[in-house]
Amino acid sequence: MEFSYLPIGVIKTCFTEKFGVPRQSLMVHEARGVLKLGPDPRFAEALNQLETFSHIWLVFSFHLNEGKNWRPRIEPPRAGGPKTVGVFASRSPNRPNPIGMSVVKLDRINLEAAGGIEIHVSGVDLLDGTPVLDIKPYVPYADLVTEAGGGWAREEITRYPVEFSPESESSLVKEEAHLRRLLEEVLSWDPRPRSQRETMPIEAQESEGKIFRFRMIGFDVEWQIAKGRILVLQLLPL
Repeated sequence: MEFSYLPIGVIKTCFTEKFGVPRQSLMVHEARGVLKLGPDPRFAEALNQLETFSHIWLVFSFHLNEGKNWRPRIEPPRAGGPKTVGVFASRSPNRPNPIGMSVVKLDRINLEAAGGIEIHVSGVDLLDGTPVLDIKPYVPYADLVTEAGGGWAREEITRYPVEFSPESESSLVKEEAHLRRLLEEVLSWDPRPRSQRETMPIEAQESEGKIFRFRMIGFDVEWQIAKGRILVLQLLPL
């Protein structure tokens, strides 16, 4: 059987490239997104009572992965985990059917937004422009499994202190406080690919002074490994 679905909307987020995207939703609470729904006039009624829930599930398409060249085993991003795992034992976007799901915090719904309904969320782990296929409420009594086991991903991920250079501080003064908090959260998880985290761990002396860059919210963010912490060097407007 073959199935075909149209997205109900597209989400706009602060993540314009894969570097920096949290490895799971709700890891970065300041990562905000706006889901812009399509023009279907029935959507307003379909959202009735959704605002009574604090969190929602977003079912979406990994639109940059078509599922044609998927592999049965992948390298999970978590450093310290197994070298490879089965794709069905992972949340990799490279799947037979490139469909994902994330639970996010529901901040507000604007039914009167220009150009169509907007659903404001936070804690997102989605690239800007991701097509959303469906919305479902997060229901604690059914979705929260207190005795669930974490499998190979049960170990906690290390967080690192984040500091800002005087030059980056001057750029942040001109921006809203949200950007500073967002950068602190994103960088504290060390967003680099697994290969870089393994070859240049932040704790290692030989990693001292290494510089990295990624783009977020209109800036080219330059940061450095410095004495076991992450130091933001500068924010360059794109």
